[in-house]
Amino acid sequence: MLKKIPTYLIALIPLSLIAGPLIAEIIFLVLSIYFIIKFDKNDIFLFKNKFFICFIIFCLYISIRSLFTDQLYISLKSSLLYFRFAIYALAIIYFLNKDNNALRINYNFYKYTLLFLIIDSLTQVFTGKDLFGLEPESATLMRISGPFGDEFVLGSFIQKILPVFIYLVIKKREIVNKIFFTDYIIIIFSFVIIYRSGDRSALGLILFFSFIIFFIYKDFRKKMMLIFGIFIIFCSILSLHNPNISKRIFIDTFGQFTGKHHNDLIKEDSEGNKQNILFFSFHHQTHFQTAYSMFKSKPIIGHGVKIFRFECKNHVEDKKMIPYACSTHPHNTYLQLLAETGIIGFLTIFFVFILTCLAITKKIIYKKNKLNPSDCLLIAIFINLWPLIPTGNFFNNWLSMLYFLPVAFYLFETKKLEKIN
Repeated sequence: MLKKIPTYLIALIPLSLIAGPLIAEIIFLVLSIYFIIKFDKNDIFLFKNKFFICFIIFCLYISIRSLFTDQLYISLKSSLLYFRFAIYALAIIYFLNKDNNALRINYNFYKYTLLFLIIDSLTQVFTGKDLFGLEPESATLMRISGPFGDEFVLGSFIQKILPVFIYLVIKKREIVNKIFFTDYIIIIFSFVIIYRSGDRSALGLILFFSFIIFFIYKDFRKKMMLIFGIFIIFCSILSLHNPNISKRIFIDTFGQFTGKHHNDLIKEDSEGNKQNILFFSFHHQTHFQTAYSMFKSKPIIGHGVKIFRFECKNHVEDKKMIPYACSTHPHNTYLQLLAETGIIGFLTIFFVFILTCLAITKKIIYKKNKLNPSDCLLIAIFINLWPLIPTGNFFNNWLSMLYFLPVAFYLFETKKLEKIN
């Protein structure tokens, strides 16, 4: 039974992240310590991977860069601690390899985590409060947050763990030769909750994920068409229940992409001049402009990890715009990397994105009838690194744990295939 503890801890990670990063950090710490104790020379193969090598190079670079910032303690601490995510990923790979039932256990935990989020969110949609009595900030319930309270991260959270669940579903299909009805229900309603959360980036990414699978794999096309048909029906019902959500998802988004802005998509600067919003929203646009200005001032090495919050005010021409142009991060992964780590840090992470892009392109060229489980994870990594969307803080602990889950499962799956071959 003690041998199963690491497997159960890994399976608990998504559920623990609902409560915030603390419990998940403790789980990762326990897994990492146990991994370091158990690790021996026969496990050295874990380190032989392009993703791992890129990540170590990136961590070494940002740590050295942080030594030369004005905010030495904050920047260096964040840079050095970022190394731990490599250990977290390796620990997950190691323990998944050691337990033949690990994927089955993870499948069950992911299934019930998503089921809980679906029930909790639908309760909030129809009663105004979730199962814990939490209600979203918006009185009109245009967006829901489920158990996350004032944080509108519900859609993003489901978008990041759903591909891992689909991977686990396909792995289970290899054993029992079928996908259960409850799995389809959970997948469909996960899509619905992402839509109802009002998180347009999450919705766009999960639809992009689905389109890639639909385009490449013939055996999944009928299933995907059925899922989308039911998804559209439920979204239509929810839009009738609250028309504000369809306005946000469709009308506002269309206005932003076409330049045909509506009232809330046109803003005035401090001198009363009207500004067209070209990038998602007024706040996003001013943040992007500030990050680009920071990058231009130190294009090679950047300003240092987590320095945007301190340096941004020096790169806003109109000082009255500082409240709009400054926060903890610029809300885009690649602009944050350019501003804080320069072209060197940017290219290291962008190289990983290009690797996933090339791997998916290869699969598109050589279309396959059967969906490989690892492909779900590869596509998940690809969409998580997609550059043309607003994002959270790249160096945020909570987000980083979510980013590294599909990476860990993908490396586990590919290492297993290498062993078989």
